[in-house]
Amino acid sequence: MPVRSTWKKSRFPSASTSWRRRLSGVGAIVCLLTGLALPASGDVRVDLVDGAIEVSGLSDVFLSSLAHTEWTFEEWTRVLRVAVSSDASPILGTHEVVGASLRFRPMFTFDAGRDYFVRLEHEGQVVTQTVSLPAVIRERTTRVTEVTPTAGVLPENQLKLYIHFSAPMAGGDGLEFVRLLDEAGEPVVDPFLPLGEAFWNRDRTRYTIFFDPGRVKQGILPNEQLGRPILAGHTYRLVIDEAWRDSHSVALVGSFEKRFSVGPADESPPDPENWQLTIPADGTRESLVVDFGESLDHAILDRALSIEGVSGQAEVSRDETRWSFRPDQPRSASEHTLVVLTLLEDLAGNQIGKAFEVDVFEQIETPEAQSASYRLSFIIPPDKR
Repeated sequence: MPVRSTWKKSRFPSASTSWRRRLSGVGAIVCLLTGLALPASGDVRVDLVDGAIEVSGLSDVFLSSLAHTEWTFEEWTRVLRVAVSSDASPILGTHEVVGASLRFRPMFTFDAGRDYFVRLEHEGQVVTQTVSLPAVIRERTTRVTEVTPTAGVLPENQLKLYIHFSAPMAGGDGLEFVRLLDEAGEPVVDPFLPLGEAFWNRDRTRYTIFFDPGRVKQGILPNEQLGRPILAGHTYRLVIDEAWRDSHSVALVGSFEKRFSVGPADESPPDPENWQLTIPADGTRESLVVDFGESLDHAILDRALSIEGVSGQAEVSRDETRWSFRPDQPRSASEHTLVVLTLLEDLAGNQIGKAFEVDVFEQIETPEAQSASYRLSFIIPPDKR
């Protein structure tokens, strides 16, 4: 393993007194009576081996004296100390004599590409060395795959944007990597609600951005003072910086932009009675297709619709205006039920049967909102051929 090293040596005439206080056992007595010292610094070797610091080139007598002592971690660090710098606290770990070497294994793995300061004190001298593991060079592979809603026209009271990534990200607050620009290229002032890392999905491949609800909802002080973040009749660019890092601390492949224009505010809750259903044929695995007539919230669509008692695969398409469901097994002619959780939202945060309210976050988290449903029956007619 390649190691970058810097050697320094100094002499301390009083070092033997220090060793008399620290060493015990037969090995220590032999060392003191014979006056044996460790080899000169040029013979001592420090390596990183299998994630541990290993010091070789030490005398058998010295190693024996270490092997026959029982020291605390603090006492061990007076002999062999490993830290991130010469004046930093020692890294926690274990010391032991292994064969012809003195070994230090850290409690946590050494970081690739980071320097570590090693200090070895022995009879009459102190040897220091800086070592490091080679830096791991990773190619940029993670990218933004899309921003939803994918529609090119959003309502003036748009509530959320979802940023989708091709691989897990590092987590943390992503707003520092996101800018909203108007048609003149000027940043929109404080359009988003700062929520930190709470709105990553479980595997950190989707990040949710909320437009500030206080500015979106009319009649609220922030709305009256600043107005809505985006305005009907204007165009905007959402710019995502490539400096955003993935779970390997590597930047994105490149930056990403979503351009969109803004239409009138949407104040009407979604109404399943107005949805158009395309019914599959009897005895087939054709998909049931539901056209909403408007774009709905992409993330909630993934879990808000189902066919009661039927397993299969769902797909959202056409700018989140269509949901289709393909069953695992052919369905026979009978009555079926489309189950829709009432927490399903449109782009403005209007839920089924309920217009958007400022405390929308609290509504989403309540058990009642999570379980309430709307049931829409449909019949697969028999094949009369």
